[in-house]
Amino acid sequence: MKITRLYPAGASRRDLLQGAAGAVAGAALAATAGAAFAKGKRSKADVEYQDTPHGVERCEICAPFLPPDQCRTVVGPVSRQGWCKIYQGV
Repeated sequence: MKITRLYPAGASRRDLLQGAAGAVAGAALAATAGAAFAKGKRSKADVEYQDTPHGVERCEICAPFLPPDQCRTVVGPVSRQGWCKIYQGV
């Protein structure tokens, strides 16, 4: 009777299981790192975002602003004339 293996003859079942466990751990680590990276942006409610300027302070002259309507620190589109409590003047 011929033996049919699901892995190379030079590798043991232990090697196969250790490799699979390592792959699962790596995937879990990547998912956790991705979630931590996403936490770099905060919600508009969290930063008390408003669509109007606060005196002379406004999004279009804030350091994290990315034209035409994005911000490195706030989730979603923002107005050039908007403002939030984490404003960083240029």
